[in-house]
Amino acid sequence: MNWKYKKWMSWCYVALSSFSLAQAQTYRIDQIPDSLKENANAVYLLDEVTFEIIDEKKAIYHSHQVIAILNAKAKRLASETIGYDKLTKINSFTGKRYNQFGKLVAKSKKSDIYDRSATSGGTIFDDSRYQHLDLTQNQYPYIVEFEYEEERAYTYSIPDWYISPTSNLAVVESNYTVIAPDELQPNFKLVNTNKTLNIVSQDGITTSSISFAHVKAVEHEPYGPPVSDFTPVIYASPSAFHYDGYSGDFNSWHNMGLWQLRLNQGRGDLSQTTIQEVKALTTNLSTDEEKIKAVYQYVQNKTRYVSIQLGIGGMQPFPASTVDELGYGDCKALSNYTHALLQSIGIESYYTLVYGGDRPPVRQLDFDFPVDVFNHIILCVPNQQDTIWLECTSQTNPFGYQGEFTGDRDVLLITPEGGKIAHTTIYDKTVNRQESYATVQILEDGNATANLQIKYSGLQYENGNLNWIINDGDEKLEKWIYKNTDISEFQIVDFDFVETKDKIPTIMETAQLNIRSLAADQGKRLFLSPNLMNQWKTKPKRVTNRQTDMVLTFEYTDTDSIVYQLPEKYHIEYLPEGISIETQFGTYQNSYQFENHQLIYTRRLEKNKGRFSKEAYEEYRQFCKDIIQADKGKVVFVDKT
Repeated sequence: MNWKYKKWMSWCYVALSSFSLAQAQTYRIDQIPDSLKENANAVYLLDEVTFEIIDEKKAIYHSHQVIAILNAKAKRLASETIGYDKLTKINSFTGKRYNQFGKLVAKSKKSDIYDRSATSGGTIFDDSRYQHLDLTQNQYPYIVEFEYEEERAYTYSIPDWYISPTSNLAVVESNYTVIAPDELQPNFKLVNTNKTLNIVSQDGITTSSISFAHVKAVEHEPYGPPVSDFTPVIYASPSAFHYDGYSGDFNSWHNMGLWQLRLNQGRGDLSQTTIQEVKALTTNLSTDEEKIKAVYQYVQNKTRYVSIQLGIGGMQPFPASTVDELGYGDCKALSNYTHALLQSIGIESYYTLVYGGDRPPVRQLDFDFPVDVFNHIILCVPNQQDTIWLECTSQTNPFGYQGEFTGDRDVLLITPEGGKIAHTTIYDKTVNRQESYATVQILEDGNATANLQIKYSGLQYENGNLNWIINDGDEKLEKWIYKNTDISEFQIVDFDFVETKDKIPTIMETAQLNIRSLAADQGKRLFLSPNLMNQWKTKPKRVTNRQTDMVLTFEYTDTDSIVYQLPEKYHIEYLPEGISIETQFGTYQNSYQFENHQLIYTRRLEKNKGRFSKEAYEEYRQFCKDIIQADKGKVVFVDKT
């Protein structure tokens, strides 16, 4: 062991000794300042991490937390889960529970820690496991303490540090330290803070640290942005790293792409039989888009998705020939397989890293700070001015449709030249449409029969997971209608769904319903709310002294046209005026027309997405309240016989 490493290890011993001293400290809930208890469900009495990069192939992660659990809303913080695999070893894991006055109540034993496989139902190849320790109790408040150490056989990722990981959580003390040889010093980016890292270099080892104290809890506000948007965060990424035999760096998105390119190299092999099959499939097609679609449907018909997380399998695709032989793969393998098939017929495509799921993504791609913020792989196929994005894991996804899962977000294309940032399909209110048309026969007793036609397109194709249920048979589709049709009491007579798979997919629903007591019969008068099944009911709660901007993430257009046929004895007594509302959040119009015993009701709502100032929140509340009121409009008919 060289003398520099000995000195570094001595420093680490001092640092770890400080953990033990901190552990010996007595923590009491009655000593937490009242200002930190305000809006808090829990308080981090101590939250600290030390990440030690020993060399390019080894790092130690040490975490120590002491948490005051003030009420049941913070119950989840009283348990801790640590994942591990063949590249990560858990060296130690302990937990303690104290009463509110800091008296030790329970100390974890080895038998208290559950060790389980992390394999989920959709995962058949996975060496991931986890250890779980639960210190929850039913009487509040109390204090828990967790301390653990991981040994990682890679340096691909450096822990970020969120001072306020979530809303309604206060912090007494927060400490973040990264220790690394100078040549492996990570890249850092600090946001939402004027503080800077304290950097100390000695004998070829650099220690970067930062501390925060007495951070107040942030109250969750309706439509508020993530807490990390406005509280201090330290982002970190490796300058140089090693992962299971592959070295690289994150000094640019270009370089990150080159590293992934090396992982993928040599994994596009296909048998001549498969190549000839794909060429025969596409040879008579006249356009590249037709050929791309044919290959995509070939993959959908031949393969199925499974999750594969063996070692570097979490980052590296299986060879295309393996997928071709076995008929299954994960997102990496299936995207790489589709890429190889397209390449065999001379069509260029790019393996693409994306964050799939939350919209907007939990962690956005930062143009100026390269780091792995991805959890999914798709395929980008340049097609002149019309880029095609392929979700290769789905056997049912319409060709070229991304939807909520991967639409409207920055991604990293892995091109032959390196990584390049691109943006996926944006679905706006012109395509996210729900168009309803209905004819309703009202009977003299107030009951009714209705014929409905509802067209769902764009992201509204996914309403209530209809895009999945469309493939599950009539029984589930019937249940979907009952669950998603906002009519108080009705019975389905008949129904049908027709799906049109396209880049902007649609589903057409038709249904015949018997509706009970649609109109209220009161003597000679009949009262009717013409908005049959699309009444706005969301009324944001009042917020005094709002602190954060308001974020609306979904834009769409709803149109409704309903024709009511009334019994001849009824005539109009009261017909509401049409309403028109126009705001920065969207527009709303409705209208009523009565002629020849027919009432024609129309409604149109356009909702905008965007980030709005905190001052605009009350205006949005009023917009919602105005729509609610407009949707409750009633028409009164009278029997003049």
